[in-house]
Amino acid sequence: MNRNVVLFVIVAVIAGRMGVCPRHSGVALGQTTSTPVLQDNFDDNKKGTLWKVFGTSAKATVTETNKRLQFSTTSDIDVPFMGYIGDKWWIDPNQDFQMKIDLTFDVFSYEGNGWVCFGLTPEATGPQELYATLGIGCSGVFQNYWAEWHDGFIGRVDFVGRPKPTVTMYISYDSWYDILYLSDYGYGPEGKWKAIPGFVKGSLKRAPLYVFLAAKSESMTLPPTSVYLDNFLIEKGKLGSPYQSTDPGTGGGQVRDVEGTLAMLPSTIQRSGGSDKLTAMIGLPEGIPLEDWDPRNVPTLSPGTIAATAHTAFVWVDDSLKILTAFSKTKLMEVVTTNGEVEVHVAGKLKDGRSYAGSCLVTIR
Repeated sequence: MNRNVVLFVIVAVIAGRMGVCPRHSGVALGQTTSTPVLQDNFDDNKKGTLWKVFGTSAKATVTETNKRLQFSTTSDIDVPFMGYIGDKWWIDPNQDFQMKIDLTFDVFSYEGNGWVCFGLTPEATGPQELYATLGIGCSGVFQNYWAEWHDGFIGRVDFVGRPKPTVTMYISYDSWYDILYLSDYGYGPEGKWKAIPGFVKGSLKRAPLYVFLAAKSESMTLPPTSVYLDNFLIEKGKLGSPYQSTDPGTGGGQVRDVEGTLAMLPSTIQRSGGSDKLTAMIGLPEGIPLEDWDPRNVPTLSPGTIAATAHTAFVWVDDSLKILTAFSKTKLMEVVTTNGEVEVHVAGKLKDGRSYAGSCLVTIR
């Protein structure tokens, strides 16, 4: 493969619990200490299918160039977050996970502020109200490590001085105690810089967790040759996906699917009252005949991997194959516990074993 991306979904990678304490380097930059769950070193200089871009504009861009993920902004705009976010895969918070990345921020400004970071959010389109992030940057001329987390109501930010332009940062999670650890030394509780207790159940209040790689700017010019990320690595954890070929228990491997379009009715779901039935229709690409549909395979709705209560298929007037499914609203509400916009996925398999999936955004009130 041209790209050093490994996506194994059956994972129980033991990376070891290393001491954690800021301003040290327990593992060399880019070093892999065990078989990776997922990694991207950006050496192929193209985005590929692992990520999707969010938050960019003509004055705020993210590109894979020079075998790294580079960010660029002009000084006349504010950029909340922009970058990459996992495209139709996530980390399962029911198991421990560990991930790290190399960050470079070698610029400062007497007036603006800026940072480069990585983090976690349950918001599939990018961090807005619910997230935790760790990075480096500067506030004016103050070069700093930076941590920020937001539970939708209260935001918390912390800084500490940073002596080096390039560092490796670590995020790890203890699923038993529901604690997220942030550090630039290693994984786990020993010597951590920041610990966020009640991370999923208290702060975010919903799963799954999407990984994002990003930068932000407050009226600061970010030159791409001085602000970038490299060597992203998930060393331990379990990944989830709407695609059955990458669901836990299938043996892992590359994502191989038929990409469909999804429409959900209603698109605005009332949490209380009304019918318990959600109707979803998946449209598959041209060239897949009705004979390929497997009526014995029960489609699932995610988050939650909820089995369909009914499903059928038919050929539409444009000769495309449509799969009509019904799901329980109650089961989805048990998984998605907060209101707002959420990305849902419906997935299944065809007779020849190919996986199909489609996704769309719905609003829960």
